Amino acid sequence: MAYEEWAGASGRDLVLDDWFTRQLVAAPGPDTAAGSTPGAPAASGRHLRDITVLLGGPGSGKSGLLAAFEERAANTYAAHLDCASLPDTVQRPVDVLARVAFQLSADVPGLPPVQLPAYAALRLALAVRTEQADRDAALAELSTALDEGRGREQSLDLFLSLAEKLGSLAGMPAWGLAALPFLSEGMRRLQEHRVRRTLARQVNAPASPEDFLVGLSHGLQHGDERQRRRAQDVLLRAFLDDLRRAYTTAKGHRLRTLRCLLLLDNADDERGQDFLDALRAARRAGPEDGDPLLVLAAARSRPRLVEPLDVPAGRLLTCWSTYRRRDPDPYADAEEERFAPLEVRGRPHVRVAQLRPLSRAEVAEQCRPLVPHLPEVPGVDRTADWLARIVHDLTAGHPFATAAILRQLLAYDEQVGVVDRLRRMCAYDPHRPSVAEQAYDRLFGGVPAAVRARLPRVAAAALPVQALAADALWGRGNHLLYQVTELIGDELRFDVVDVDGGGVLTMPPIARRHLLQRLARSTDGAEAGTWAGAHRRLRDAMSGRDAAYHRLALGDVPAATRYLHGLLDQVRDGGVPMAEWCRTLSWLQRAPHPRLTAPGDGQQDYEEAVERLGSSVPAGQLPVARLLIAGRLTVHPPTDPYAALWSDPLWDPTARLRTEIAEQLQQVGEQVPHLRGLPLHERVQSYDKEPW
Repeated sequence: MAYEEWAGASGRDLVLDDWFTRQLVAAPGPDTAAGSTPGAPAASGRHLRDITVLLGGPGSGKSGLLAAFEERAANTYAAHLDCASLPDTVQRPVDVLARVAFQLSADVPGLPPVQLPAYAALRLALAVRTEQADRDAALAELSTALDEGRGREQSLDLFLSLAEKLGSLAGMPAWGLAALPFLSEGMRRLQEHRVRRTLARQVNAPASPEDFLVGLSHGLQHGDERQRRRAQDVLLRAFLDDLRRAYTTAKGHRLRTLRCLLLLDNADDERGQDFLDALRAARRAGPEDGDPLLVLAAARSRPRLVEPLDVPAGRLLTCWSTYRRRDPDPYADAEEERFAPLEVRGRPHVRVAQLRPLSRAEVAEQCRPLVPHLPEVPGVDRTADWLARIVHDLTAGHPFATAAILRQLLAYDEQVGVVDRLRRMCAYDPHRPSVAEQAYDRLFGGVPAAVRARLPRVAAAALPVQALAADALWGRGNHLLYQVTELIGDELRFDVVDVDGGGVLTMPPIARRHLLQRLARSTDGAEAGTWAGAHRRLRDAMSGRDAAYHRLALGDVPAATRYLHGLLDQVRDGGVPMAEWCRTLSWLQRAPHPRLTAPGDGQQDYEEAVERLGSSVPAGQLPVARLLIAGRLTVHPPTDPYAALWSDPLWDPTARLRTEIAEQLQQVGEQVPHLRGLPLHERVQSYDKEPW
């Protein structure tokens, strides 16, 4: 049973597949005109000039999604490039274009081949070496090359003789050049003056196209940056014009009912960014009705086409219609989800979207085929829903982390229970990477080592941004602070969650688990790099509920209890709303426990912790203390005010402590007037055990 990021099968990916199919079939029929509402019909025969960028951090499923798109487009012309894996010989946009043209010209069963005559002639011309000192000789060399093609239309000998020259420019080996079937056709059409007319129409070529081509070739090989850009722009515009003509006037054009497709993976690679910039410039200079090329680029970080000011952090997820309005009840009827990439401000014909994480319902669907192969879980009736809740709490729906946990669940002997499997795979082991460490490495493997060394301190804070405000956490010479600040503002590596009515970036819980485990086991010479040192510095830099949060993380239950009970006194006096007290309780219950390196039995740990309190907490404050202890060790209802923040589902995965929390909340409710206690009563009701 394979769980490779569940590519193409999740509800998220099915929504994307529906969107992609509509983009693909829109040519030559109704389509989305530039500037119109996505999905709205426009004049027949119009194409797009948009470049759509799909953003997602490492492990978000981008590559698998593009592979699914390529499979969906099997009955049309498609090119798929991983920009990060291109050979070193591919450096310039014209080099990337050579590979795109090569793939688009491949045979597609049932369809006539795409001929690219203007592009082919230009490509050959740009391969001819030119020397400024002898322009006439260069003209003669180009003329000879073109003339030889006239009588040898079915042979590639001529092009093989130039392969070494062309390869040095195009980044293509000789076998790749030999496989281009449209070059000889391009030479034949040049003889018939069709390419000459194309050049004159598209690039304002002079009366002598040979002279123009030599000048263009010289500019590419020996010119300045402006001349090189001019050469690549001419080549791209000729390529796009060939595609337009293939879809309108070429032989068999009526059979081409789907757009041709360009998929660029890791387009934030410098070569991918240069190509997208050049392609966008060439498209903007072309006809208003666009071209039939559907361009989808996936990136791990924002390429230059999508600057942060053009689409502010946190807005990228709004392209999913239900993301902001997701019902906290996981069993509520799901609203039909729509996907519409955002327009990039100041970048005409550029759209962008972020891949959202998997929902709890999607994780449940991923769990269902796994359940028959797992032991029964005592006290759980709906195993798939229960397992989905635990896994989603651990991963927040990160596709790679979710898949890694589900794969690992099958790797144990039958006698090992499911809860033990989950605890073992997430336990910290310096000699064997846990699932949490694997996910952390996937998410942050490309971050400089010096920055990664500071991330455990960031993980100690309730919110990453709070770590930046604690100067004592960084020590002297905090030259890394700027890099850390930049990192924790990256919404592709960090999760956007709703906190107190606003979007906040938080560290993915599976990565935070590993970092907190490292912090708990740290022997760092700098005290700030240890569990106690980091939480002390954060405590001293904060006040109110945030300071109490870190007192609880340090094990000072009496101090955190005094703060929360003091707030309860203000509720009785009418100075603080009961709802605020409930939110503060929830906030403090999110304080991490240093023994998360190997979580034990939550019920037993709760009873031992209460017993250790002894007389350090007055009897009247015991219900509050019990709420804080139990709340750190169990799973909370989805309606909890801070359900999206840190919680550890491995202490009490079957939620046995929920009954204890409900009882203690009722005791607290007896201490406040009835009307003020209504929010507390609602909170008690929310702890009814879920239908697992």
